[in-house]
Amino acid sequence: MKKFISSIFLICLFCIAVAQGDYEAFRFSQIEYQGTARYMGAGGAFSATGGEFSALGTNPAAIGLYKRHEVTFTPLSVAFSSNRSSYFGNASHAQKAKYTVPQCGLVITNHIENSNWNYWHFGFGYNRIMDYNDIFRANAPVSRSMVDVILPNAEGTSYNALTGDASLAWNTWLIDTLPGTSNEYRSPFSNASLDHNALVKTSGGMDELTLAFGGNYNDKLFIGATLGVPVLNYKEVVTYSETATDEATLSSGIRSFQTTSTQENSAAGVNLKLGVIYQPASFVRLGTSFQTPSYFWKVKDSYSRNMVSYYVNEGNSGAFSYDNSYRFSLTTPLKFNVSAAFLIQKRAFISAEYDFIDYSMAKLYADDYTFNTENEAVDNKYGICHTAKIGAEVNVTSKFMLRAGYNYRTSPYRNFNSTCDGSAHYGSLGFGIRTKFVFFDMAYVIRCSKNSYWLYGGTSAATPVTEDNLYEDAVSTKGITHRVVATIGCKF
Repeated sequence: MKKFISSIFLICLFCIAVAQGDYEAFRFSQIEYQGTARYMGAGGAFSATGGEFSALGTNPAAIGLYKRHEVTFTPLSVAFSSNRSSYFGNASHAQKAKYTVPQCGLVITNHIENSNWNYWHFGFGYNRIMDYNDIFRANAPVSRSMVDVILPNAEGTSYNALTGDASLAWNTWLIDTLPGTSNEYRSPFSNASLDHNALVKTSGGMDELTLAFGGNYNDKLFIGATLGVPVLNYKEVVTYSETATDEATLSSGIRSFQTTSTQENSAAGVNLKLGVIYQPASFVRLGTSFQTPSYFWKVKDSYSRNMVSYYVNEGNSGAFSYDNSYRFSLTTPLKFNVSAAFLIQKRAFISAEYDFIDYSMAKLYADDYTFNTENEAVDNKYGICHTAKIGAEVNVTSKFMLRAGYNYRTSPYRNFNSTCDGSAHYGSLGFGIRTKFVFFDMAYVIRCSKNSYWLYGGTSAATPVTEDNLYEDAVSTKGITHRVVATIGCKF
């Protein structure tokens, strides 16, 4: 455990936004619902409208609006991501395409005779609630090095007792002892003029299995409950290198070095959602829902790092690596939703909703480690995030529908500015073809976001975060994701 904390949490080379521990709590607490093409096309604003399987993830009472059995399957979701980044004024670009199957669901209804409880419902299926597939690059000439973080962590430790990154740097000759000492170090890369290059690839997602129950009271009150089982699968691969721009300034024959870091996480969790929709008049529905924190037990965290240095004469030091694995538990924040929908002569609707989540409530746990430092960082760095959604659908004919939607998510960071933002905008368009028994829907969604990613400087144990250095090494990114979704289904 001590090796894990010292080599992973404290001297992490390239972490997204903050040091690895607290960001894992934040990363795995985030939710960006995907689902059916109808849901996506109308901006996901179905929490009060109801009658939509993917809405069971935001308001389980949506199941109460069903009057017939329904099967939905979304076999197509193709996303094309494009990220532009800026690091010390240097621009970079990277892009990635990915295919996923984000949804499948079944809803069974049962009509109750001679009762004000007109229907009861049962639903089962899954939705993708977070997509981790992404990529970005960063490069710039910088007069500092990753080694400047490794050196303070190596000081005072004998070279034959070094662990983690310090051991890798020693074996690849990136650090060496001062003459006459065995525990004081120097590096030819300290204060050298260097070209930094990084490529970060993430993949995987979080899919939530859904078991839902609901009822319809006199077509006025609709209630529902959903047992959710989120299943996490995440992978991040970071390739990072530094190359001397002037080899003559180095005091050794090393001209560059490269590290490759791989992090993988997997886990399953559980949560409960409760919701209600009330229809006071034929043209309006009001909804609210509550989601308990998700509890992930025994999150598997596997981390490996490989390092190799290259010499002017084209040789290399050979590759040296280490691996760590650990298991911890995670509790995500609770979530609250309110919504309203306005129905227009059974031919159209306009709906809006609001989500509230406080990311500072995320917490990490383990039997053999307190995570006090990481949980305190979560409290200090993350705060309340607001999400507003608006969507509309209109029946152009009895069989053809058009949809549109817009979402805005505020920054999740407690202290943010133009560099550290984290907000996102979502726009969507869609159409549907529906007959008495079968239907087909398609949607296009564009996501625009901006965020920040840090190199080693502002987030290491050797250089604690302060107001002065918080944004010093930030890699600012602006991302656009285009997504096309198609759903088929039947009612019976």
